[in-house]
Amino acid sequence: MVCTALFALLLASLAPKAEAAESVYTKIDFDTCETLSLAEEDGSVSLRCAGYRDIPIFYNEGDLRADIDFGAPNEEFATFGGFNSVGQTVEWRLDGGRPIAAIIRFFVQSADGGSDGQVLSVHKVGQPKAPGCVVAYVDARANRNANKLARDVADARVPGFACGRDRPAYVGKVGPSGQGATAVER
Repeated sequence: MVCTALFALLLASLAPKAEAAESVYTKIDFDTCETLSLAEEDGSVSLRCAGYRDIPIFYNEGDLRADIDFGAPNEEFATFGGFNSVGQTVEWRLDGGRPIAAIIRFFVQSADGGSDGQVLSVHKVGQPKAPGCVVAYVDARANRNANKLARDVADARVPGFACGRDRPAYVGKVGPSGQGATAVER
């Protein structure tokens, strides 16, 4: 009996271990981004910024609303109805050392004079011939554990998420200040 238990323990220690997803963080330095296009008449801009290792970040702004893509730009301008901006910190979720998801915070102004919102946007990292997309949103003001919830969503949904076919959704509680994601509402 003891030998069987020791043998099982030895086998378990030799079995390959599944790597848990991990996070690394980068900052977006908008002053060093490459300008891809600029339209002075309406103030819209498209930038290519340094991301994690060789994975670029594509930032677009128009009508005081932001859109962001990771790895490769896509055709969708995924933003919020209210004026908004993005934070500078990006959390990259790695699977086996390879970035598969990115999480960034949007700051969304209230249109009705209520409190402003903060929403974590979870993105699938794209490749040149397979652009990424928004996978989910987490209202950071309505969920006490918003960062953990965003990480869990990234780890669970991003690997099987098909950009262009699957639709992003809110996860967790959603308060009035966290609503209005255009990618969800269309």
